[in-house]
Amino acid sequence: MHALEHQRQLIVATVFLLAWLGLPRLGLSLAGPVAVALAAVAAVVCVRRGGEGWAALGLAAPARPLRLLWVGPAYAVIGYLAAIAATLLATQLLGWAPMQSGKVGAVQGNLPALLGMLAIAWTTAALGEELLFRGFLQGRLQALLAGRRGAGLLAALAQGLVFGLAHAYQGATGILVTGVLGLVFGLLYLRSKSLWPLVIAHGLIDTLSLVALYAGKLPAQ
Repeated sequence: MHALEHQRQLIVATVFLLAWLGLPRLGLSLAGPVAVALAAVAAVVCVRRGGEGWAALGLAAPARPLRLLWVGPAYAVIGYLAAIAATLLATQLLGWAPMQSGKVGAVQGNLPALLGMLAIAWTTAALGEELLFRGFLQGRLQALLAGRRGAGLLAALAQGLVFGLAHAYQGATGILVTGVLGLVFGLLYLRSKSLWPLVIAHGLIDTLSLVALYAGKLPAQ
């Protein structure tokens, strides 16, 4: 069982790293979203070929779909407050530079760029990243640690760290903020056992940030 889990994680990690590191060398500017999308597909294939259903990735059909209308936004509020707290910790207490927006900063005053980024936000970011980091990585780590005390918490912590490091292009503050957000989402996933509220929350947070950047309410670093 452990050997199979290691093999799955190695396959998905290899796909992600090859795309993330290799595609920029081919001149592709959206290597990050493409890497997430390809790794998410690899994760789905690995889990499904192992005989597990969508529930193993947190994507089972919700028993009460209408409940998502308030749970998703509620999770977004929790995540946003955690991100604000982490930002204040980094910039005010630790004296770190503000989070870097990177290529996302191109949406400022640019409606076509905003619409394109919103499409990415709700697909490869909201759905793809939640599936990859919470549904797959956290779920597989928890399976590996099954039987150990605090297995769920350790899995949530580990995937939060990896999630933060995956956003290293946003600088040290970006790593901390996204790492904290990943941890909070991981803890919420432990509670809900479903990715759907987190997909909605993730999409709402990214949408709010992108619209604020577009309107000039956030500086494009």
